[in-house]
Parts: sequence; structure tokens; C-alpha cells
Amino acid sequence: MVYCNKCGVENPEDAKYCQGCGIELNTHPEPKIQDHKPYKNSSNEKSPLGAAALNLLIAGAGFVYIKKYAKAVLSFIIVFTMAIIGVLMGISYVLGILALIFVMAWSYDETKKYNQKLN
Repeated sequence: MVYCNKCGVENPEDAKYCQGCGIELNTHPEPKIQDHKPYKNSSNEKSPLGAAALNLLIAGAGFVYIKKYAKAVLSFIIVFTMAIIGVLMGISYVLGILALIFVMAWSYDETKKYNQKLN
């Protein structure tokens, strides 16, 4: 089978003209440009584990790493607020630690999405 370079219609190998658009078919068809994936530069990819680990320094730092500043501020507020509520409830920093684990998982997931958009 021969594919038309213009419209992509499948034609018999002995066809001289495309059945879809009528253009003359080449005997040695060149691949369509859209069939080739362009070279992807992965140098801008970020490490999801690195983003999660950065939150151990400051809650939300993992989001700063991928330039999601609103989520970084929200993450910090969540962890700080939950830690204060935990202390006031007399359960120490348990809620803050749970919130930090949540933020770490969230930034890990967001970094994977960030990398997928690059590809």
C-alpha cells in the first residue's frame, strides 16, 4: 500500500494518482512530517522526588521548583495552619506532619504533570 503525502489516504501500490485528493503519487513516497516526532529536549525536566524533598526545607518549596507560586503559598498556609491547629488541640504537630506529607505527594504529582507537558 502507498500513502499519499498530501492527504494520507491509503492507495494500492500500482496507483498513479491518489484516490482521496487526486495528486500524483510518488513511486518512493516520503514520510509525512507529522508522522515524525520532533526531538524533545528533556533538559528542562524536573525531578519529582526533588520537588517532594524540597518541601522538607520549607513547605511549598517543591512548587517553587516548578514555578507554581500560588500552589507554593497555599501549601505553606495549609501546613502552617494544620500545625497550629494540632498544637491547640493538644496533639502536638501531628496534623502539620500529615499536611506536609500531603503537600509532598501533591508536589510530586504536579512535577510529573509538569514533565509530561514538556514532552
